[in-house]
Amino acid sequence: MGLFAHPLQRVLTLALLAAVVLILPLPAKWTKRSLLGASATAVAVVLMTASSLTVVNVTASVLVLAFLTSLLSGRDRSVLLCASAAAMTLVLYRLAYTTIPIVWTMAEAFSGGAGKLAGIVSGRPLNVGATFAGLDFLVVMLALWATWVQQTEGPRWGRALYAPAAIFGGHLCYLIILSYVPDVVAAIPPLDVQQGWSWAGLARKAVPWNLPMLAGVTHLSVAAAMFRWSAWAAPAAGGSRRLVNPSYRARRMLWAVILPAAVLLPLAASLHLSRPDLQGKKIVFHEKGFLNWLKPTHGSYGRLSSGMYGMLPPYLESLGARVVISPEMSEEDLHDADAAVLIFPDDPWADGQLERIWAFVRRGGSLLVLGEHTTRERDGTSRFNDALEPTQMRVAFDSATFAVGGWLQSYETIVHPATVGIPDDRNQLGVVIGASVGAGRRARPIIVGRWGWSDIGDEGSSRAMMGNDLYDPGERLGDILLAAEQPFGKGKIVVFGDTSSLTNGINVSSHVFTSRLFTYLVGGSARAIAWLRAALSLLLAIAIVVLLIRYLSAGVVTMVALGLAGSFAVSVAMTSRAWLVLPDGRRQSPNNLAYIDACHLEAHGGESWRGDGVGGLVLTLMRNGYITLSLPRVDSESLGRAGLLVSIAPRRSFSHAERTAVREFVTQGGNLIIIAG
Repeated sequence: MGLFAHPLQRVLTLALLAAVVLILPLPAKWTKRSLLGASATAVAVVLMTASSLTVVNVTASVLVLAFLTSLLSGRDRSVLLCASAAAMTLVLYRLAYTTIPIVWTMAEAFSGGAGKLAGIVSGRPLNVGATFAGLDFLVVMLALWATWVQQTEGPRWGRALYAPAAIFGGHLCYLIILSYVPDVVAAIPPLDVQQGWSWAGLARKAVPWNLPMLAGVTHLSVAAAMFRWSAWAAPAAGGSRRLVNPSYRARRMLWAVILPAAVLLPLAASLHLSRPDLQGKKIVFHEKGFLNWLKPTHGSYGRLSSGMYGMLPPYLESLGARVVISPEMSEEDLHDADAAVLIFPDDPWADGQLERIWAFVRRGGSLLVLGEHTTRERDGTSRFNDALEPTQMRVAFDSATFAVGGWLQSYETIVHPATVGIPDDRNQLGVVIGASVGAGRRARPIIVGRWGWSDIGDEGSSRAMMGNDLYDPGERLGDILLAAEQPFGKGKIVVFGDTSSLTNGINVSSHVFTSRLFTYLVGGSARAIAWLRAALSLLLAIAIVVLLIRYLSAGVVTMVALGLAGSFAVSVAMTSRAWLVLPDGRRQSPNNLAYIDACHLEAHGGESWRGDGVGGLVLTLMRNGYITLSLPRVDSESLGRAGLLVSIAPRRSFSHAERTAVREFVTQGGNLIIIAG
């Protein structure tokens, strides 16, 4: 429904589900079985809603609707049965969208086409991604329509035609209104900080980020009409009109097919158990570019004293890699390398230089290219796009601008070995304002910024050509592609539109992601998910939707929801564990790895150079030779490799296991600095 902070989104979900329970006429007397089911459902819903996985969050709603369906009868039962099936279809779509590359590509194509159609009608260009195109709403409504037709009395031909017309017609109206957003934003008075709260201030914050609420209201109105003016058929005992009095054998056959399919789908789409590591792997960095290889040093202080990439080689060496800084990316340097990295190249390429790099990738190597916002030569080219010439990927001449600073709680959770399971509450992916990435059908997404826009570069701008910091007609709205990859020969090419994640200051908090990114680069596989697995996942998703609608019942919906959510949560946990790559300060003497605790509600803020930031502390530790990183969780496995732990006025208690880990860390020679607030 729009941009919400994760805690607010979860609380609103629980509040709305509670409202459903309170409104419905539940049975006056409850059996022991019903009470047990209600208790189990309540516990599962709270846990699912608290999950960081969107797919699991949505499944919580499915469980509530399916359980209430089993308690009710008549019209209420039929309505809730349709609603639970529609919500379950949304779960399957969200899983497929974030795990199966072809589904993401098709969603992009459909969204672009829908935006163009609305732009033709309104006479204003509209370029939107799946979020603002409202694909989630359409998926829910089309599934609702399919089950609604099945659950209502005939004749059905009229309803089969006018309901989709209302769904698509209402959705087109939403998109047409969306195309007028730049005009609406321009008409809103500037925000006056001294004035305090105002309707204009609310509108400036909400438009366009919460405009999908309009699509939600539109589709709720259509759904209300479908529910209100329908002749509902009397459902059978199992809840389905089509499967009347199914035999015991038929029910067993259904469970034998649909439940294993629900469990297998997340495993096929998202499980990555191969555990490559960086031990002994050679990574070659191009020495030249718009960069420096400086580290923080004594005598130079403040925000601008951090250097850019000087801490990157010792950090990768702490992970076990061999790092070479190559002046020319020579054949000798690339010969036995596993990965090559180009960071914001800006010098003209020498003869044969790019050909050497491409040949290296064709042989099975990996190439990481990092571009930046609004950069190009006079002829319209850029050096990083020259390196991407053999691919369908390009770094755009724009600024990928976020609605909330640092893309906080604004990423799309694309499931990839480098990103799966990593939260976004503190920008753990490290992307700031870079450029968006344009990608063709052969490319695959790695990082998507859901709540932002593409601010087209302005060559006359005084802001480094970054654009006007306003959403203008025709600029991409929502679902900005920030990083992508494409197979090339036996290897792969990965591109970022921003260099921030690898810088000295930001890698402090993005190191979990960057360690997995480099591990993925040297892993040898040309694809994050093989086409055969992707095809199997897509077929399983389609089969589950067909069976769900064909043999619709509360039991079927519940089993699919539990099987899919449980399997996906386990798959993400196992993949995150398998791809855990920890730095090791014991490679140096004395141990040069320092952690700053970031998991106990410490008194310091997330912004390094604000009043409560720790940027000065981080750079001071770096000046004294430490590889300084934030610590996302306290355990013996991480601390056993470190030499120093700093905890700054923690507000959350340390658990027994954490206290044990810290005690072992100190008794084995580690240094602990703990500060009281």
